[in-house]
Amino acid sequence: MDWKILVGVIIFLFAFMIYQKCSDDGEVDYDKIQAEKRAQRKAEYNQSKVSKESRKRQEAEEAARKKRGGNVEEKTAVIETGQYKAEITSLGGALKSYSLKNDQYLEPPRDWATGLKNEDAPLEHINLVTTNPRKKYWAAFPLRFHIYEGLDGLLPDANFEIVKNTKTMALLRYEQEGMPVVIYKKFEVADESRPYQIWLTIRVFNKSDETVSFRPGVIQTGFQPEEEAESGMFAPQPNLMVGTCYANDDLFAEPWEEIEDTFISTNVKFAGVGSNYFVSAMIPGDAHPTTCRVSQEVSRVIRTDLQWGELDVKSGKDVILKVKNYIGPKKVQILETVGNGLDKSVDYGWFAPICRFLLWLLFQLQAWVVNWGVAIILLTVIIKLALIPLTNKSFKSSNAMKSLKPEMDKLNEKYKDDPQEKQRAIMAMYKSKGVNPLGGCLPMVLQMPIWFALFRTLRSSPELYRAPFFGWITDLSNADPYFITPLVMGGTMFIQQRMMPMTGDNAQAKMMLYLMPIMFTVMMAFLPSGLTLYILVNTVLSILHQWILKKRDEANAAA
Repeated sequence: MDWKILVGVIIFLFAFMIYQKCSDDGEVDYDKIQAEKRAQRKAEYNQSKVSKESRKRQEAEEAARKKRGGNVEEKTAVIETGQYKAEITSLGGALKSYSLKNDQYLEPPRDWATGLKNEDAPLEHINLVTTNPRKKYWAAFPLRFHIYEGLDGLLPDANFEIVKNTKTMALLRYEQEGMPVVIYKKFEVADESRPYQIWLTIRVFNKSDETVSFRPGVIQTGFQPEEEAESGMFAPQPNLMVGTCYANDDLFAEPWEEIEDTFISTNVKFAGVGSNYFVSAMIPGDAHPTTCRVSQEVSRVIRTDLQWGELDVKSGKDVILKVKNYIGPKKVQILETVGNGLDKSVDYGWFAPICRFLLWLLFQLQAWVVNWGVAIILLTVIIKLALIPLTNKSFKSSNAMKSLKPEMDKLNEKYKDDPQEKQRAIMAMYKSKGVNPLGGCLPMVLQMPIWFALFRTLRSSPELYRAPFFGWITDLSNADPYFITPLVMGGTMFIQQRMMPMTGDNAQAKMMLYLMPIMFTVMMAFLPSGLTLYILVNTVLSILHQWILKKRDEANAAA
Protein backbone atom coordinates (compact mmCIF):
# COMPACT_ATOMS: atom_id res chain seq x y z
CA MET A 1 0.00 0.00 0.00
CA ASP A 2 1.28 3.48 -0.89
CA TRP A 3 2.24 5.44 2.23
CA LYS A 4 0.14 8.44 1.15
CA ILE A 5 -2.98 6.25 1.08
CA LEU A 6 -2.13 4.86 4.56
CA VAL A 7 -1.70 8.39 6.00
CA GLY A 8 -4.98 9.44 4.39
CA VAL A 9 -6.84 6.50 5.99
CA ILE A 10 -5.41 7.32 9.44
CA ILE A 11 -6.41 11.01 9.10
CA PHE A 12 -9.91 10.00 7.99
CA LEU A 13 -10.38 7.66 10.99
CA PHE A 14 -9.06 10.28 13.39
CA ALA A 15 -11.42 12.93 11.96
CA PHE A 16 -14.35 10.51 12.18
CA MET A 17 -13.61 9.79 15.88
CA ILE A 18 -13.49 13.56 16.62
CA TYR A 19 -16.77 14.08 14.79
CA GLN A 20 -18.44 11.22 16.67
CA LYS A 21 -17.20 12.56 20.02
CA CYS A 22 -18.44 16.07 19.22
CA SER A 23 -21.81 14.68 18.11
CA ASP A 24 -22.15 12.74 21.37
CA ASP A 25 -21.24 15.82 23.38
CA GLY A 26 -23.86 17.77 21.53
CA GLU A 27 -26.66 15.57 22.88
CA VAL A 28 -27.62 16.72 26.37
CA ASP A 29 -28.27 13.84 28.82
CA TYR A 30 -30.57 15.58 31.31
CA ASP A 31 -31.02 12.46 33.47
CA LYS A 32 -27.25 12.11 33.85
CA ILE A 33 -26.87 15.80 34.74
CA GLN A 34 -29.62 15.60 37.37
CA ALA A 35 -28.10 12.44 38.87
CA GLU A 36 -24.68 14.12 39.11
CA LYS A 37 -26.23 17.17 40.77
CA ARG A 38 -28.11 15.00 43.29
CA ALA A 39 -24.91 13.07 44.11
CA GLN A 40 -22.99 16.32 44.55
CA ARG A 41 -25.67 17.79 46.85
CA LYS A 42 -25.73 14.58 48.91
CA ALA A 43 -21.93 14.58 49.27
CA GLU A 44 -21.98 18.27 50.31
CA TYR A 45 -24.75 17.54 52.82
CA ASN A 46 -22.86 14.56 54.30
CA GLN A 47 -19.64 16.57 54.51
CA SER A 48 -21.50 19.44 56.17
CA LYS A 49 -23.14 17.01 58.61
CA VAL A 50 -19.78 15.44 59.52
CA SER A 51 -18.21 18.87 59.99
CA LYS A 52 -21.07 20.05 62.22
CA GLU A 53 -20.94 16.86 64.31
CA SER A 54 -17.15 17.16 64.58
CA ARG A 55 -17.37 20.80 65.71
CA LYS A 56 -20.13 19.92 68.16
CA ARG A 57 -18.04 17.09 69.60
CA GLN A 58 -14.92 19.27 69.88
CA GLU A 59 -16.84 22.03 71.64
CA ALA A 60 -18.36 19.52 74.08
CA GLU A 61 -14.94 17.96 74.76
CA GLU A 62 -13.31 21.36 75.30
CA ALA A 63 -16.05 22.31 77.77
CA ALA A 64 -15.65 18.99 79.63
CA ARG A 65 -11.85 19.35 79.70
CA LYS A 66 -12.15 22.91 81.04
CA LYS A 67 -14.54 21.72 83.71
CA ARG A 68 -12.17 18.89 84.67
CA GLY A 69 -9.31 21.29 85.25
CA GLY A 70 -5.59 21.06 84.51
CA ASN A 71 -3.30 18.11 83.94
CA VAL A 72 -4.34 14.88 85.62
CA GLU A 73 -2.02 12.52 87.45
CA GLU A 74 -1.10 9.45 85.43
CA LYS A 75 -1.10 6.06 87.13
CA THR A 76 -0.11 2.69 85.67
CA ALA A 77 -0.99 -0.96 86.11
CA VAL A 78 1.21 -3.90 85.06
CA ILE A 79 0.34 -7.31 83.62
CA GLU A 80 3.14 -9.83 83.22
CA THR A 81 3.58 -13.34 81.83
CA GLY A 82 6.57 -15.44 80.87
CA GLN A 83 6.54 -13.87 77.38
CA TYR A 84 5.74 -10.19 77.92
CA LYS A 85 5.29 -7.32 80.35
CA ALA A 86 2.39 -4.93 79.61
CA GLU A 87 1.98 -1.51 81.23
CA ILE A 88 -1.49 0.10 81.16
CA THR A 89 -1.88 3.84 81.68
CA SER A 90 -4.81 5.54 83.40
CA LEU A 91 -4.75 8.15 80.59
CA GLY A 92 -7.38 6.79 78.23
CA GLY A 93 -7.14 3.36 79.88
CA ALA A 94 -4.76 2.30 77.11
CA LEU A 95 -1.58 0.32 76.57
CA LYS A 96 1.55 2.32 77.39
CA SER A 97 4.23 -0.32 76.80
CA TYR A 98 4.45 -3.97 75.83
CA SER A 99 7.94 -5.47 76.14
CA LEU A 100 8.92 -8.96 75.01
CA LYS A 101 10.96 -10.81 77.65
CA ASN A 102 12.83 -13.21 75.36
CA ASP A 103 16.50 -12.21 75.23
CA GLN A 104 16.54 -12.91 71.49
CA TYR A 105 14.43 -9.77 71.08
CA LEU A 106 16.95 -7.37 72.57
CA GLU A 107 17.72 -4.27 70.52
CA PRO A 108 19.33 -0.84 70.94
CA PRO A 109 16.95 1.67 72.58
CA ARG A 110 15.55 4.47 70.47
CA ASP A 111 16.52 8.06 71.21
CA TRP A 112 13.14 9.74 70.83
CA ALA A 113 14.72 13.19 70.62
CA THR A 114 16.18 12.21 67.24
CA GLY A 115 14.01 9.17 66.41
CA LEU A 116 17.16 7.08 65.84
CA LYS A 117 18.36 3.96 67.63
CA ASN A 118 21.27 4.50 69.99
CA GLU A 119 23.65 1.75 68.88
CA ASP A 120 26.11 2.58 71.69
CA ALA A 121 23.60 2.11 74.52
CA PRO A 122 22.98 -1.26 76.26
CA LEU A 123 20.41 -3.46 74.56
CA GLU A 124 16.82 -3.43 75.82
CA HIS A 125 13.88 -5.76 75.34
CA ILE A 126 11.91 -4.66 72.28
CA ASN A 127 8.80 -2.63 73.03
CA LEU A 128 5.98 -3.29 70.55
CA VAL A 129 4.18 -0.09 71.59
CA THR A 130 6.13 2.13 69.22
CA THR A 131 4.16 5.38 69.51
CA ASN A 132 4.00 6.09 73.26
CA PRO A 133 7.61 7.11 73.99
CA ARG A 134 7.69 9.53 71.08
CA LYS A 135 4.82 11.66 72.37
CA LYS A 136 3.37 11.56 75.88
CA TYR A 137 -0.08 12.12 74.44
CA TRP A 138 -3.29 10.12 74.70
CA ALA A 139 -3.83 9.96 70.91
CA ALA A 140 -0.73 7.78 70.52
CA PHE A 141 -1.78 5.10 73.02
CA PRO A 142 -2.90 1.81 71.40
CA LEU A 143 -5.92 -0.23 72.55
CA ARG A 144 -7.67 3.04 73.33
CA PHE A 145 -11.48 2.94 73.48
CA HIS A 146 -12.94 5.54 71.12
CA ILE A 147 -16.44 6.92 70.47
CA TYR A 148 -17.12 8.00 66.87
CA GLU A 149 -20.77 9.07 67.23
CA GLY A 150 -22.96 9.76 70.27
CA LEU A 151 -21.93 10.54 73.87
CA ASP A 152 -20.76 14.02 72.90
CA GLY A 153 -18.32 15.41 75.42
CA LEU A 154 -16.96 12.04 76.56
CA LEU A 155 -13.23 12.74 76.87
CA PRO A 156 -10.95 10.48 74.83
CA ASP A 157 -8.11 11.39 77.22
CA ALA A 158 -10.24 10.19 80.11
CA ASN A 159 -8.45 9.58 83.41
CA PHE A 160 -9.47 6.06 84.37
CA GLU A 161 -9.45 4.81 87.93
CA ILE A 162 -7.42 1.60 88.41
CA VAL A 163 -9.89 -0.48 90.41
CA LYS A 164 -7.87 -3.71 90.65
CA ASN A 165 -4.51 -4.93 89.43
CA THR A 166 -3.06 -8.43 89.71
CA LYS A 167 -0.23 -10.09 87.82
CA THR A 168 -2.64 -11.28 85.12
CA MET A 169 -5.46 -8.69 85.22
CA ALA A 170 -6.06 -4.95 85.35
CA LEU A 171 -9.55 -3.49 85.84
CA LEU A 172 -10.16 0.21 85.13
CA ARG A 173 -13.26 2.36 85.58
CA TYR A 174 -14.26 5.76 84.18
CA GLU A 175 -17.23 7.93 85.10
CA GLN A 176 -17.49 11.49 83.80
CA GLU A 177 -19.76 14.09 85.32
CA GLY A 178 -22.75 14.73 83.10
CA MET A 179 -22.24 11.57 81.04
CA PRO A 180 -25.02 8.92 81.04
CA VAL A 181 -22.62 5.95 81.04
CA VAL A 182 -19.94 4.32 83.15
CA ILE A 183 -17.10 2.62 81.23
CA TYR A 184 -15.12 -0.38 82.50
CA LYS A 185 -12.02 -1.76 80.77
CA LYS A 186 -10.41 -5.05 81.73
CA PHE A 187 -7.05 -6.24 80.39
CA GLU A 188 -6.60 -9.91 81.16
CA VAL A 189 -4.35 -12.87 80.46
CA ALA A 190 -6.95 -15.55 79.85
CA ASP A 191 -4.56 -18.49 79.45
CA GLU A 192 -0.78 -18.33 79.86
CA SER A 193 -0.41 -21.42 77.66
CA ARG A 194 -1.40 -19.19 74.73
CA PRO A 195 1.61 -16.88 74.38
CA TYR A 196 1.51 -13.16 73.50
CA GLN A 197 -2.28 -12.91 73.90
CA ILE A 198 -4.17 -10.41 76.03
CA TRP A 199 -7.94 -9.96 76.20
CA LEU A 200 -9.57 -6.55 76.32
CA THR A 201 -13.13 -6.49 77.66
CA ILE A 202 -15.12 -3.22 77.58
CA ARG A 203 -18.35 -2.82 79.54
CA VAL A 204 -20.50 0.28 78.98
CA PHE A 205 -23.25 0.65 81.61
CA ASN A 206 -26.15 3.06 81.07
CA LYS A 207 -26.88 4.77 84.41
CA SER A 208 -29.39 7.24 82.92
CA ASP A 209 -33.17 6.95 82.61
CA GLU A 210 -33.13 6.90 78.79
CA THR A 211 -31.73 4.72 76.02
CA VAL A 212 -28.23 5.72 74.94
CA SER A 213 -26.95 5.25 71.37
CA PHE A 214 -23.31 5.43 70.28
CA ARG A 215 -20.80 3.93 67.86
CA PRO A 216 -17.56 2.74 69.52
CA GLY A 217 -14.23 1.23 68.49
CA VAL A 218 -10.72 0.33 69.61
CA ILE A 219 -7.56 1.82 68.09
CA GLN A 220 -4.14 0.26 67.42
CA THR A 221 -1.18 2.41 66.33
CA GLY A 222 2.35 2.03 64.99
CA PHE A 223 5.18 4.46 64.28
CA GLN A 224 7.35 4.24 61.13
CA PRO A 225 10.90 5.56 61.69
CA GLU A 226 11.96 7.36 58.53
CA GLU A 227 15.42 5.79 58.35
CA GLU A 228 13.99 2.25 58.63
CA ALA A 229 11.71 2.85 55.63
CA GLU A 230 14.55 3.65 53.24
CA SER A 231 15.56 0.99 50.73
CA GLY A 232 17.99 0.55 47.88
CA MET A 233 20.84 -1.58 46.59
CA PHE A 234 23.35 0.08 48.95
CA ALA A 235 21.07 0.37 52.00
CA PRO A 236 19.94 -2.14 54.64
CA GLN A 237 16.66 -3.87 53.98
CA PRO A 238 13.75 -1.69 55.19
CA ASN A 239 11.78 -2.56 58.31
CA LEU A 240 8.33 -1.35 57.28
CA MET A 241 5.50 -0.72 59.71
CA VAL A 242 2.26 -1.59 57.91
CA GLY A 243 -1.39 -1.11 58.67
CA THR A 244 -3.15 -4.40 58.13
CA CYS A 245 -6.70 -5.70 57.92
CA TYR A 246 -7.86 -9.18 56.96
CA ALA A 247 -11.51 -9.00 55.94
CA ASN A 248 -13.73 -10.69 53.37
CA ASP A 249 -10.93 -13.25 52.76
CA ASP A 250 -8.66 -10.48 51.51
CA LEU A 251 -5.55 -9.07 53.21
CA PHE A 252 -4.82 -5.35 53.17
CA ALA A 253 -1.28 -4.50 54.29
CA GLU A 254 0.29 -1.17 53.34
CA PRO A 255 3.17 0.91 54.78
CA TRP A 256 2.74 4.50 55.90
CA GLU A 257 3.94 6.08 52.62
CA GLU A 258 1.56 4.02 50.47
CA ILE A 259 -1.70 4.58 52.37
CA GLU A 260 -3.16 7.19 50.05
CA ASP A 261 -6.83 6.77 50.97
CA THR A 262 -8.37 5.45 54.17
CA PHE A 263 -9.10 1.73 53.81
CA ILE A 264 -12.41 0.48 55.21
CA SER A 265 -13.84 -3.06 55.15
CA THR A 266 -16.42 -5.24 56.92
CA ASN A 267 -16.47 -8.92 58.03
CA VAL A 268 -13.19 -8.44 59.89
CA LYS A 269 -11.03 -11.40 60.94
CA PHE A 270 -8.23 -9.28 62.38
CA ALA A 271 -6.90 -5.72 62.14
CA GLY A 272 -3.79 -4.03 63.46
CA VAL A 273 -0.26 -2.92 62.68
CA GLY A 274 2.92 -4.90 62.13
CA SER A 275 6.55 -4.81 61.07
CA ASN A 276 8.77 -7.39 59.37
CA TYR A 277 8.92 -9.69 62.40
CA PHE A 278 6.18 -8.55 64.81
CA VAL A 279 2.44 -7.88 64.73
CA SER A 280 -0.08 -6.19 67.02
CA ALA A 281 -3.43 -7.60 65.94
CA MET A 282 -6.97 -7.02 67.22
CA ILE A 283 -9.37 -9.95 66.76
CA PRO A 284 -13.15 -9.47 67.26
CA GLY A 285 -14.17 -11.49 70.33
CA ASP A 286 -17.93 -11.00 70.45
CA ALA A 287 -20.98 -11.38 68.18
CA HIS A 288 -21.30 -7.67 67.29
CA PRO A 289 -20.46 -6.94 63.60
CA THR A 290 -17.20 -5.04 63.13
CA THR A 291 -15.50 -2.86 60.55
CA CYS A 292 -11.79 -2.15 60.16
CA ARG A 293 -10.33 1.20 59.14
CA VAL A 294 -6.66 1.81 58.24
CA SER A 295 -5.45 5.40 57.91
CA GLN A 296 -2.29 7.49 57.69
CA GLU A 297 -1.80 9.84 60.64
CA VAL A 298 0.64 12.72 61.15
CA SER A 299 4.18 12.15 62.46
CA ARG A 300 4.50 8.90 60.48
CA VAL A 301 1.90 7.09 62.60
CA ILE A 302 -0.30 4.34 61.15
CA ARG A 303 -3.68 4.01 62.81
CA THR A 304 -5.95 0.98 62.56
CA ASP A 305 -9.46 1.06 64.03
CA LEU A 306 -11.64 -1.94 64.90
CA GLN A 307 -15.13 -0.42 64.88
CA TRP A 308 -18.50 -1.71 66.01
CA GLY A 309 -21.78 -0.51 64.54
CA GLU A 310 -24.25 1.73 66.36
CA LEU A 311 -25.24 0.26 69.73
CA ASP A 312 -28.40 1.02 71.73
CA VAL A 313 -28.18 0.52 75.51
CA LYS A 314 -31.38 0.77 77.52
CA SER A 315 -31.63 2.37 80.93
CA GLY A 316 -30.01 0.24 83.64
CA LYS A 317 -28.52 -2.14 81.06
CA ASP A 318 -25.04 -2.59 79.68
CA VAL A 319 -23.23 -3.77 76.57
CA ILE A 320 -20.05 -5.87 76.66
CA LEU A 321 -17.49 -5.72 73.86
CA LYS A 322 -14.50 -8.06 73.58
CA VAL A 323 -11.25 -7.92 71.63
CA LYS A 324 -8.59 -10.64 71.64
CA ASN A 325 -5.16 -9.13 71.03
CA TYR A 326 -2.09 -10.93 69.77
CA ILE A 327 0.99 -8.74 70.30
CA GLY A 328 4.20 -10.58 69.56
CA PRO A 329 6.50 -12.20 67.00
CA LYS A 330 5.07 -13.44 63.70
CA LYS A 331 5.88 -17.09 64.39
CA VAL A 332 3.71 -18.99 61.93
CA GLN A 333 3.20 -22.01 64.19
CA ILE A 334 1.84 -19.79 66.99
CA LEU A 335 -0.22 -17.59 64.66
CA GLU A 336 -1.98 -20.68 63.26
CA THR A 337 -3.10 -21.65 66.78
CA VAL A 338 -4.55 -18.16 67.33
CA GLY A 339 -6.79 -18.62 64.27
CA ASN A 340 -8.81 -16.04 62.32
CA GLY A 341 -6.24 -16.23 59.50
CA LEU A 342 -3.62 -14.40 61.60
CA ASP A 343 -0.85 -16.47 59.96
CA LYS A 344 -1.59 -14.51 56.75
CA SER A 345 0.08 -11.49 58.37
CA VAL A 346 3.39 -13.18 57.46
CA ASP A 347 4.08 -12.02 53.92
CA TYR A 348 6.14 -14.57 51.99
CA GLY A 349 5.00 -13.27 48.60
CA TRP A 350 4.90 -15.55 45.57
CA PHE A 351 7.29 -18.05 47.14
CA ALA A 352 5.12 -18.88 50.16
CA PRO A 353 5.06 -22.71 49.61
CA ILE A 354 8.87 -22.84 49.25
CA CYS A 355 9.33 -20.48 52.22
CA ARG A 356 7.14 -22.61 54.46
CA PHE A 357 9.01 -25.77 53.44
CA LEU A 358 12.42 -24.14 54.01
CA LEU A 359 11.31 -22.83 57.40
CA TRP A 360 10.02 -26.27 58.42
CA LEU A 361 13.30 -27.88 57.33
CA LEU A 362 15.31 -25.21 59.18
CA PHE A 363 13.27 -25.92 62.32
CA GLN A 364 14.13 -29.63 62.12
CA LEU A 365 17.84 -28.92 61.58
CA GLN A 366 18.04 -26.20 64.23
CA ALA A 367 16.44 -28.48 66.82
CA TRP A 368 19.31 -30.89 66.16
CA VAL A 369 22.29 -28.50 66.00
CA VAL A 370 20.87 -25.61 68.15
CA ASN A 371 22.39 -22.95 65.87
CA TRP A 372 20.54 -21.27 63.02
CA GLY A 373 23.75 -20.60 61.07
CA VAL A 374 24.76 -24.28 61.20
CA ALA A 375 21.16 -25.15 60.24
CA ILE A 376 21.51 -22.95 57.12
CA ILE A 377 24.77 -24.72 56.22
CA LEU A 378 23.10 -28.13 56.56
CA LEU A 379 20.13 -26.88 54.51
CA THR A 380 22.57 -25.84 51.77
CA VAL A 381 24.19 -29.30 51.78
CA ILE A 382 20.77 -31.01 51.52
CA ILE A 383 19.68 -28.83 48.60
CA LYS A 384 23.05 -29.34 46.89
CA LEU A 385 22.79 -33.12 47.21
CA ALA A 386 19.23 -33.01 45.81
CA LEU A 387 20.48 -31.10 42.74
CA ILE A 388 23.51 -33.35 42.01
CA PRO A 389 21.87 -35.10 39.00
CA LEU A 390 21.07 -31.74 37.41
CA THR A 391 24.52 -30.36 38.21
CA ASN A 392 26.15 -33.39 36.56
CA LYS A 393 24.01 -32.85 33.50
CA SER A 394 24.90 -29.14 33.50
CA PHE A 395 28.64 -29.88 33.66
CA LYS A 396 28.31 -32.41 30.84
CA SER A 397 26.44 -29.84 28.74
CA SER A 398 29.10 -27.20 29.41
CA ASN A 399 31.87 -29.58 28.30
CA ALA A 400 29.92 -30.40 25.14
CA MET A 401 29.52 -26.69 24.42
CA LYS A 402 33.26 -26.23 24.97
CA SER A 403 34.06 -28.94 22.41
CA LEU A 404 31.93 -27.10 19.82
CA LYS A 405 33.79 -23.83 20.22
CA PRO A 406 36.06 -24.32 17.12
CA GLU A 407 33.02 -24.97 14.93
CA MET A 408 31.24 -22.00 16.55
CA ASP A 409 34.18 -19.74 15.64
CA LYS A 410 33.99 -20.90 11.99
CA LEU A 411 30.26 -20.14 11.82
CA ASN A 412 30.81 -16.71 13.36
CA GLU A 413 33.38 -15.92 10.66
CA LYS A 414 31.36 -17.42 7.82
CA TYR A 415 28.10 -15.60 8.59
CA LYS A 416 29.47 -12.45 10.21
CA ASP A 417 27.39 -10.30 7.85
CA ASP A 418 24.18 -12.35 8.15
CA PRO A 419 23.08 -12.69 11.83
CA GLN A 420 19.86 -14.54 11.03
CA GLU A 421 21.55 -17.17 8.90
CA LYS A 422 24.29 -17.52 11.53
CA GLN A 423 21.67 -18.20 14.21
CA ARG A 424 19.99 -20.86 12.05
CA ALA A 425 23.35 -22.53 11.37
CA ILE A 426 24.25 -22.57 15.08
CA MET A 427 20.91 -24.09 16.07
CA ALA A 428 21.29 -26.73 13.35
CA MET A 429 24.75 -27.58 14.72
CA TYR A 430 23.36 -27.91 18.27
CA LYS A 431 20.62 -30.21 16.99
CA SER A 432 23.00 -32.42 14.99
CA LYS A 433 25.37 -32.78 17.98
CA GLY A 434 22.55 -33.32 20.49
CA VAL A 435 23.61 -30.35 22.65
CA ASN A 436 21.25 -28.15 24.70
CA PRO A 437 22.77 -24.63 24.97
CA LEU A 438 20.66 -23.90 28.05
CA GLY A 439 21.59 -27.10 29.87
CA GLY A 440 24.41 -25.42 31.79
CA CYS A 441 22.03 -22.79 33.21
CA LEU A 442 19.45 -25.22 34.65
CA PRO A 443 20.90 -25.57 38.19
CA MET A 444 21.26 -21.78 38.45
CA VAL A 445 17.65 -21.31 37.29
CA LEU A 446 16.41 -23.81 39.89
CA GLN A 447 18.47 -22.14 42.60
CA MET A 448 16.98 -18.69 42.00
CA PRO A 449 13.53 -19.46 43.56
CA ILE A 450 15.32 -20.98 46.56
CA TRP A 451 17.42 -17.82 46.97
CA PHE A 452 14.35 -15.58 46.76
CA ALA A 453 12.40 -17.84 49.14
CA LEU A 454 15.25 -17.95 51.65
CA PHE A 455 15.54 -14.17 51.46
CA ARG A 456 11.80 -13.81 52.23
CA THR A 457 12.11 -16.39 55.02
CA LEU A 458 15.00 -14.51 56.65
CA ARG A 459 13.10 -11.21 56.36
CA SER A 460 9.82 -12.57 57.77
CA SER A 461 10.73 -15.23 60.35
CA PRO A 462 11.27 -13.87 63.88
CA GLU A 463 13.03 -17.11 64.80
CA LEU A 464 16.00 -15.79 62.78
CA TYR A 465 15.69 -12.20 64.05
CA ARG A 466 18.93 -11.42 65.93
CA ALA A 467 19.81 -15.13 65.81
CA PRO A 468 23.62 -15.42 66.15
CA PHE A 469 25.92 -17.68 64.11
CA PHE A 470 29.40 -17.20 65.56
CA GLY A 471 31.96 -14.46 66.10
CA TRP A 472 30.98 -11.17 64.51
CA ILE A 473 27.76 -12.50 62.95
CA THR A 474 25.24 -11.83 65.70
CA ASP A 475 22.13 -11.43 63.54
CA LEU A 476 21.50 -13.74 60.58
CA SER A 477 18.57 -11.57 59.48
CA ASN A 478 20.85 -8.55 59.06
CA ALA A 479 23.84 -7.79 56.83
CA ASP A 480 27.38 -8.81 57.80
CA PRO A 481 28.61 -5.72 59.72
CA TYR A 482 32.21 -6.12 58.48
CA PHE A 483 31.41 -7.40 54.93
CA ILE A 484 33.65 -10.45 55.50
CA THR A 485 31.26 -13.15 54.24
CA PRO A 486 30.29 -11.17 51.08
CA LEU A 487 33.97 -10.68 50.20
CA VAL A 488 34.80 -14.36 50.78
CA MET A 489 31.74 -15.33 48.75
CA GLY A 490 32.89 -13.06 45.88
CA GLY A 491 36.33 -14.70 45.93
CA THR A 492 34.88 -18.21 45.79
CA MET A 493 32.55 -17.20 42.95
CA PHE A 494 35.60 -15.94 41.02
CA ILE A 495 37.30 -19.31 41.52
CA GLN A 496 34.15 -21.10 40.39
CA GLN A 497 33.94 -18.96 37.25
CA ARG A 498 37.57 -19.75 36.43
CA MET A 499 36.80 -23.46 36.67
CA MET A 500 33.82 -23.25 34.30
CA PRO A 501 34.51 -24.38 30.70
CA MET A 502 34.84 -21.54 28.15
CA THR A 503 31.87 -21.98 25.82
CA GLY A 504 31.42 -18.60 24.15
CA ASP A 505 33.20 -15.50 23.04
CA ASN A 506 36.44 -14.89 24.96
CA ALA A 507 35.60 -11.23 25.64
CA GLN A 508 32.19 -12.14 27.04
CA ALA A 509 33.67 -14.95 29.11
CA LYS A 510 36.25 -12.62 30.64
CA MET A 511 33.56 -10.05 31.38
CA MET A 512 31.44 -12.66 33.19
CA LEU A 513 34.54 -13.89 35.05
CA TYR A 514 34.85 -10.54 36.82
CA LEU A 515 31.34 -9.06 36.55
CA MET A 516 29.43 -11.91 38.24
CA PRO A 517 31.54 -12.06 41.45
CA ILE A 518 31.70 -8.26 41.76
CA MET A 519 27.94 -7.88 41.23
CA PHE A 520 27.07 -10.56 43.81
CA THR A 521 29.59 -9.20 46.34
CA VAL A 522 28.12 -5.69 46.19
CA MET A 523 24.55 -6.98 46.31
CA MET A 524 25.10 -9.40 49.22
CA ALA A 525 26.95 -6.77 51.27
CA PHE A 526 23.59 -5.27 52.24
CA LEU A 527 21.39 -8.40 52.33
CA PRO A 528 20.88 -10.77 55.31
CA SER A 529 24.07 -12.56 56.32
CA GLY A 530 22.07 -15.81 56.47
CA LEU A 531 21.44 -15.61 52.72
CA THR A 532 25.11 -14.72 52.09
CA LEU A 533 26.11 -17.76 54.16
CA TYR A 534 23.85 -19.97 52.02
CA ILE A 535 25.33 -18.73 48.71
CA LEU A 536 28.89 -18.94 50.09
CA VAL A 537 28.51 -22.56 51.20
CA ASN A 538 26.70 -23.43 47.96
CA THR A 539 29.58 -21.92 45.92
CA VAL A 540 32.21 -23.84 47.90
CA LEU A 541 30.27 -27.09 47.41
CA SER A 542 29.94 -26.31 43.68
CA ILE A 543 33.73 -25.83 43.40
CA LEU A 544 34.32 -29.14 45.16
CA HIS A 545 31.76 -30.88 42.94
CA GLN A 546 33.27 -29.45 39.74
CA TRP A 547 36.75 -30.51 40.84
CA ILE A 548 35.55 -34.09 41.47
CA LEU A 549 33.80 -34.25 38.09
CA LYS A 550 36.84 -32.84 36.32
CA LYS A 551 39.16 -35.43 37.91
CA ARG A 552 36.73 -38.19 37.01
CA ASP A 553 36.60 -37.09 33.35
CA GLU A 554 40.40 -36.84 33.19
CA ALA A 555 40.70 -40.37 34.61
CA ASN A 556 38.17 -41.70 32.08
CA ALA A 557 40.03 -39.97 29.23
CA ALA A 558 43.36 -41.44 30.35
CA ALA A 559 41.81 -44.90 30.59
